[in-house]
Amino acid sequence: MTDTPSDQPTTATPSDRATLLIAAGSATFAFMLGFNLGAFNAIFFDQLLLVWVISTIVLIASIISDLPPQTWPRRLVLLLPTLWLLSAWVDNSQDFAQGDRTVFFLTLAVTVVALPFVAWILVTTINTDFAELPRNNKLLVMAAVGTALVVGLGIGARNDFLLNCDDFKISGNDLPDNCIEVPAEL
Repeated sequence: MTDTPSDQPTTATPSDRATLLIAAGSATFAFMLGFNLGAFNAIFFDQLLLVWVISTIVLIASIISDLPPQTWPRRLVLLLPTLWLLSAWVDNSQDFAQGDRTVFFLTLAVTVVALPFVAWILVTTINTDFAELPRNNKLLVMAAVGTALVVGLGIGARNDFLLNCDDFKISGNDLPDNCIEVPAEL
């Protein structure tokens, strides 16, 4: 007898499946942010650019269709990543001291304000039933995302227990301060 999905009756509800799908996708991104923050004390530009692309797509979709958000104050939050991008561009050609502060605060705003909002808009746009999920399911998603962020931060900070410098080199990453050099094989 094989153990295929058709052989096993499922007791998972649509709410449970939606919760798992949303938690898995969101927690993966949170882990990535946490790991890089732990290993390098930075949120990488590619992750911020990813937030910018998603925010821009959600903003344009909300303007040309009936997708959320349908109010301009909420849409304006989706412009924060664009402001970060523009200030980073201006910073590269202007006074660095003032520009660095501006980019820092916009990066902080994108990370703290826009990212959770964009995540909420995406989750409720892609899975319109999420807003109707039981409170416990929503809390499970938030707990999964929070746990993944903290675990990613911890593993990133203590990457020397799991990874070595070659792991970072082969992936094209910079080397964190605490990576372990492995002697070359003879």
